[in-house]
Parts: sequence; C-alpha cells; structure tokens
Amino acid sequence: MAKETASVGQLDQIEYLLFQSAQGVHFIFDNTNVGDVLRKVEGELDPTTADKVQILLSKLLDRKTMVEKRSFIESLAKDDYEILVRAYFQLVDKTVLAHSTLRH
Repeated sequence: MAKETASVGQLDQIEYLLFQSAQGVHFIFDNTNVGDVLRKVEGELDPTTADKVQILLSKLLDRKTMVEKRSFIESLAKDDYEILVRAYFQLVDKTVLAHSTLRH
C-alpha cells in the first residue's frame, strides 16, 4: 500500500534533487537513457498513472544514498523506468516555472 504523505525528509530530498536537476545536474539518472525516454512523443502523463508515480517516487525516496537511488532506478522494468523519468522531469519543469519570473 502506498504511503499517503511523504515525510519531511523525503520532501527535503526531492526538493534538493529537483533543484539540482533544474541546474542541469541529474545525479540519479543516466543522461542517455533520459534522452531516449524524453524524445518519445508522449505528452503529459496520463492521470491514471498517478498512483504508480506516487509509489515509484516513494520507493525512490526511501533509498538513503544516491547510489541506492541509482541502483533502484536501474532495477526498474522499462515501463516503470519511463514513467518515473517522465514524472520526475515534469516535476523539474514545474519547479523551474514556479521559480521563474520571466514569462512570455
């Protein structure tokens, strides 16, 4: 069963990872694999995958070190990996937009 809320420590971790990714530093993902996933034209994640995204992100954040996080990511089935990558980078995009004062 998925956790209903993320712990404070998990929120701090995701904030740190999102900040680093917004700067172009992706500690936990292989850039080549990310590029392959994001090049596929899929649009936004389907809302029906929200539960799966929550479970995957929670499991990722349960890992204490970056090495453990990378190991978890590398162990995922292809579909789960792609869902996690898309969700993560949508969060990065939304984080950048939320902190940007420049609008067109």
